[in-house]
Amino acid sequence: MFRTALLAAALMTVGLGAGPATAEPSKGPSAITHFSGSNCPSRSLCIYKDGNFRGGGVAFERGDELWSLHNVRMNDQMTSWSNDSGVTCYWFEHEHFRGASHDMRNGFRVNLPGNENDTASSIRC
Repeated sequence: MFRTALLAAALMTVGLGAGPATAEPSKGPSAITHFSGSNCPSRSLCIYKDGNFRGGGVAFERGDELWSLHNVRMNDQMTSWSNDSGVTCYWFEHEHFRGASHDMRNGFRVNLPGNENDTASSIRC
């Protein structure tokens, strides 16, 4: 009886610990597309390294999120963005969707003002 209870307790403890210790809250870089120049893929939110939607960058689709733009070499690099994803997306000043959030409305194209230039660190779409 004691062994059965001990075994049951051990199995319950193992069951509670199953799964990753720290799950990433995003799809990660495999869901993200890099592009060059101004070649933003259709139906995407695109963030660009340069103003006026140039310099290449990264494209996101509806439902994509990336907790760190560092993972795609775009941390603190965004100078302009265009959104044709069909949804409002958000960029955050810090990794893990922390800090001030800024909406990126569908159908808009924006050159960031000087105080926001090169400050994006995470994206949720």
